Amino acid sequence: MVTFKAMTEEELKGLKAFAAPIWRECYEGVVEPSHTEMLIEKYFEYENILNFKKDGMIYENVFLNSERIGFIAYQLNTDHLYMDKLYFLKEYRGKHLSHYVFEHLSEIGGMPVRLNVNRGNLTAVNAYKANGFKILYEENVPQKDGSVNTDFVMERI
Repeated sequence: MVTFKAMTEEELKGLKAFAAPIWRECYEGVVEPSHTEMLIEKYFEYENILNFKKDGMIYENVFLNSERIGFIAYQLNTDHLYMDKLYFLKEYRGKHLSHYVFEHLSEIGGMPVRLNVNRGNLTAVNAYKANGFKILYEENVPQKDGSVNTDFVMERI
């Protein structure tokens, strides 16, 4: 059974240690390792997480039975729920568990779920398509290190 639980402050403080290995695996061969490391700092340093939370970001752990298998981060907007993060431990990827995440988010927001995904991350793009997401448009997001995130913006109604 897949369940979701809001992260505690201690879990938020430890999120970088949990997320960093997952990100390194997920983005290997998709973006330069230095870019991955910059994004890990940007999204998972505790002080940055606190700023994201102030802007309305919600962080939840994902459990399968009682085992923590991943995490999500999302924000409620006026016309859609924005899913900022969805990551599973390696042994749980490809097992069609993201379906439960999307159902959970749809129940929370009662509106379309929108996300950004790196255009080169074909595994994720295909998983989102298999779960009913459609590409709305392409987006290039400049980063502080001079690199650019080349994303699809996708939505599931």
